[in-house]
Amino acid sequence: MQIGTYLATIDQKVVSCQLGASAQEVAQRLTDADIGAMPVVCHEGKIVGMISERDLTKRLSKMGADVTKLKVDDMLSKSVTFMGPGATLSDAFNTMRIRRFRHIPILDAGKIIGVISIRDVLEEFALEIGAIEDVSEELQIDE
Repeated sequence: MQIGTYLATIDQKVVSCQLGASAQEVAQRLTDADIGAMPVVCHEGKIVGMISERDLTKRLSKMGADVTKLKVDDMLSKSVTFMGPGATLSDAFNTMRIRRFRHIPILDAGKIIGVISIRDVLEEFALEIGAIEDVSEELQIDE
C-alpha cells in the first residue's frame, strides 16, 4: 500500500515543534499527542530534524540540574530520512528497520503531511494478513 493511500485512511494531525522549544514543551507536546516522535521545524515551517522520546531521555539523563536550560535544538536528530506519499509501507518498514529508527516523516512538495511509525506499518501488515481484526470503528476510547 502506498503511504499516501494509508495516510488518507487514518485521522492523523501532524504534531511538530519549533526550534527553540524547551525540553518541557517538547515532553508536554509528545505526551499530549500520545506520540513517540515529531518533526522539528524552523520558523518558515521547513523540517530541520526529528525529536523522539528517546532523544529527550538520553539528554535529560546527562543534564542533571541544568535540564531547565535544555532546548530542542540541543536534542534533535538533524539527519532526517523522509519519504514521499508514493512510497510504500514496505519501503518505510525496510528503511526504518535498516536505519534503526521508529518514525519517518512523510513530505509532499516539501510539506510535512504525516509521520509513519513502525507500529503503524506493523499493524497495517497484520491487518492485511488477517492476524488482527480492524476494530477501530467499534472502539470508543474514553480518556
